[in-house]
Amino acid sequence: MTEPCPSCGLLDRVQHVPAAYHGGHSYYRGRGPAVAVPAGDGVVVTNSQVSGVTVTAVARALDPFPPPRRGGGLLAAAIALALAGSCCLLLPLSAADDPPPGGAAAKALGFTVLSLPAFAVYVAVGVLVWLSVRRVRAHRRQRRGVPAARQVWEQGWFCHRCGGVYFADAGRLLTPAHFRHLVARAGGYDR
Repeated sequence: MTEPCPSCGLLDRVQHVPAAYHGGHSYYRGRGPAVAVPAGDGVVVTNSQVSGVTVTAVARALDPFPPPRRGGGLLAAAIALALAGSCCLLLPLSAADDPPPGGAAAKALGFTVLSLPAFAVYVAVGVLVWLSVRRVRAHRRQRRGVPAARQVWEQGWFCHRCGGVYFADAGRLLTPAHFRHLVARAGGYDR
């Protein structure tokens, strides 16, 4: 059993944080409206499937987990830029057969100037790959910290009357944002 809420002194609207979090998720599934689609000489009537999750504000405020990592957008951009850089390399290679007037120095300068766009694109690719590696490492660090964060999270109690979280041994009411910060600090992903 837990201690009553330190703010209101009552226990009737107090709930364990994991129970308040999981209780705030509702899953639904059903059929959407009928839609008539013209098909040749006739009409095809279809019903769409509708499904999803609704999350209450309390559950969202008590979410202990780090935000999900986005997909490979940086890596896709790096690949697209690398392809563009390869196309930019065609410009100096095509000018190699038609040297500019002025001798070898002018040829080297022209080749260098025509190679600058490709070089800039490859530098950008390197930066994107570096950012992607940093993001993957940060995500791994966050995932390693989830068990420690979960231990702190599971010790919390939420008072629905006061809208705050407290620990049974602490004796003061925390805002859900402060509680999440403590959980994130325990997991090492508060940065």
